[in-house]
Formats: sequence, C-alpha cells, structure tokens
Amino acid sequence: MKPDMRKPQTEKIWKMTLAGMTAPAIAQELGVKFALVNSAVRRGRENGVVPRRKRKNPLKHGTKNHMRLGSISYIIKQLSEEQLDWLIINAHKCECETVSEYILEIVRDAFFEEVEVNKNEQA
Repeated sequence: MKPDMRKPQTEKIWKMTLAGMTAPAIAQELGVKFALVNSAVRRGRENGVVPRRKRKNPLKHGTKNHMRLGSISYIIKQLSEEQLDWLIINAHKCECETVSEYILEIVRDAFFEEVEVNKNEQA
C-alpha cells in the first residue's frame, strides 16, 4: 500500500499500536470495531510499518531445545490411582485449587531449591 493511499485512521491506528496500545483499547478509544483495528494492524505488519509481535513465552508455542511439552493430562494418565490420590490430597493441603496449580508449585520449589544449592556450592 502506497503511503499516499493510506487512510488517516489507519495511520493513527499504527501509531497507537507502536505506542504500545492493544487493539481492543484502540478500538474503544477511536470508537470503531475491533475487526477494523485488527485488520489495520495486520496490514501494518504486512507492510513493515508495525513490527511483528514477539512471542512472550517460547515454550507456549512449540518446543525449546527439541523437547515436546506434553500436558497435565498426560501426567495424570501416567500416574497410578495411589499416586493420583496423593497428588490430590497434597494439592488440597497446600490450598491449591487445581492439580496443575500444585504441580506448578512443586516445579517452582524444586527450581528454587536447586538455585540455592548451586549458590551455596559456588560460595
């Protein structure tokens, strides 16, 4: 799209996007439909005016170091009934609302314990 053929509204949407505003916020501020803003942003990306979004979490979209992520469902299916009961009981004890929240706590605890051990070994 040639610069002289762009609508002023499109230019404004691009500037607001570059300033960090989200498409829903731009639509609300300009009083236009979200689809119009989304389309303008897409055209801006296609024309190189608006940079493509960087993925916030590389693990969320595919693999890292060629490792498949799997799922909580896979973990649950692989546990024995006794192991699953243990997991649920301990999740309740920790006041977690879901099994996945408890698994997250277990992983975070293990990570921080390892970080502390490494710090102490280096000291």
